[in-house]
Amino acid sequence: MKRNPEALSGTQFDLVVIGGGINGAATAREATLRGLKVALIDARDFASGTSSRSSKLIHGGLRYLAQRDFRLVREARRERKLLASLAPHLAQPLPFLLPIYRGDPFSPLKMRLGLTIYDWLGNLGPKDHHCFCSPRETLRRIHRLRPEGLRAAAVYYDSLTDDARLSLENVLDAAEHGAVVANYLEVKRFIRQPRSGMIAGAEAVDRLTGKQYEIAARFWVNATGPWVDEVRALLPGFDGTKTIRMTKGTHVILPCISDQYALFAAIRPGKRIFLMMPWQGHSLLGTTDTEYEGDPGAVEPDRAEIEYLLSALNRVLREPVGMEDVLGSYAGIRALVVEGGRSPSANTREYRFHRDPWINNMITICGGKLTTARALGEKLADVVQAELPAGPARSVAAEAPLPGGHTGPFVKFVETATEAAIREFGISPRTADRVIRTYGSRWRSVLDPIRTDRTLAETLPGEPELLGAEVKFSICEEMAMTVEDFLLRRSGLNWIACAYPEAAPCVASIFARELAWDAEARSTALAGFERAIHGTQKLCAKGG
Repeated sequence: MKRNPEALSGTQFDLVVIGGGINGAATAREATLRGLKVALIDARDFASGTSSRSSKLIHGGLRYLAQRDFRLVREARRERKLLASLAPHLAQPLPFLLPIYRGDPFSPLKMRLGLTIYDWLGNLGPKDHHCFCSPRETLRRIHRLRPEGLRAAAVYYDSLTDDARLSLENVLDAAEHGAVVANYLEVKRFIRQPRSGMIAGAEAVDRLTGKQYEIAARFWVNATGPWVDEVRALLPGFDGTKTIRMTKGTHVILPCISDQYALFAAIRPGKRIFLMMPWQGHSLLGTTDTEYEGDPGAVEPDRAEIEYLLSALNRVLREPVGMEDVLGSYAGIRALVVEGGRSPSANTREYRFHRDPWINNMITICGGKLTTARALGEKLADVVQAELPAGPARSVAAEAPLPGGHTGPFVKFVETATEAAIREFGISPRTADRVIRTYGSRWRSVLDPIRTDRTLAETLPGEPELLGAEVKFSICEEMAMTVEDFLLRRSGLNWIACAYPEAAPCVASIFARELAWDAEARSTALAGFERAIHGTQKLCAKGG
């Protein structure tokens, strides 16, 4: 995937998707696979907003059952099962342990009923069914849980994903099938046809070079998440209405508390819950859900949110964790459909397609979930194709694996590929396993340059250890343009990289070599990475 914004000019696209998060990426992939001429652009890097700041889960949303949102849960459970076949490296089944203590808002009986429905709405087979544990068995599974007041625990299954790489692989697949894609390209103005109510084109500026481009298309999709209303404000005739409600979600990075189970538990008092997921040898604790009215690009965790999450976790732990244990944190914005009178947690996570009556050929995506992005893209492509001269075509996206998803049975694939990577490239078993789980069936393309340059097999400082080959691959094949593009969104570490920034100077050196940066450009890139992780560290003991 090569960055070539010049290809955006002089072409009449069937569809231009603005926004390279998961919803925009899935829509672009779906439309491209149907044979449409598609462009996908983002003002920042792909998945740099909400789509790299989630809880890293492909899940039905157990708590949505309590809200009787059965349609959403059914769709999400179906999509989880589908993604397990399309991208097994990005949808690994994960057991969740839900401890039930005296005074919790849900009883064992209520949870049995809810989880029976959850299984019925879709799972991956008999091994994916829920079960219940005695207090003794519960403590054996997660020994750090507090035994006092423990009544029982439920174990059920959802899946763990790398949200940034899931978005990226949708972008990669769109590009491989002919879409023109470009990050760091910002729309500044729309061009409207006189009297028709149609957007004929858009003027966009390359934020890396300052060069301007004019893009023409028959149809447009606004998939910019928290920025959708800012993009709508560029439309001639914009009436000032709002289509989304922004809420903020903060996550905390901790040393590993449970490496085999995710933890799902009540936050008392009230009906909220917290989740804690194993991630790259650490634990991710989340999430808050509060109103947000600031700049989506400037969202950061604050100390009160971190303390709130630690307090919720400590209620169920034998030995509490404190601020001194926090390695980092990150925050993201949910762009929810506007629903008056509901609390942030009760606001629907369903997606809706908004059409401004004065513009005939643009749809704005409001809401949605990481899990249901493929289904969203399919439905949106149906709408777009019905309005284009070519007419409808059959969707094939549900049958085509993502670029790294050609693995076959995943456990056997990891075992065989790890042995091959160790033998052929002389890397450690631990590194081989991580690379294969990160890139799936594309792992050999990542490591092949080591054959001619052994320095690329050297590990970079930090934890987990990265290879120089991965950095080069992200630049040459995955359109990484900055240090943070690689460390935060392509390396597989995601925000764990904020706790171990030691690799950044070596990463910058490889970028400088591949992109011919001078000393000033290298320093600027490092400063950009430090700014990107500043808010993740400053509230923690590690970061002062």
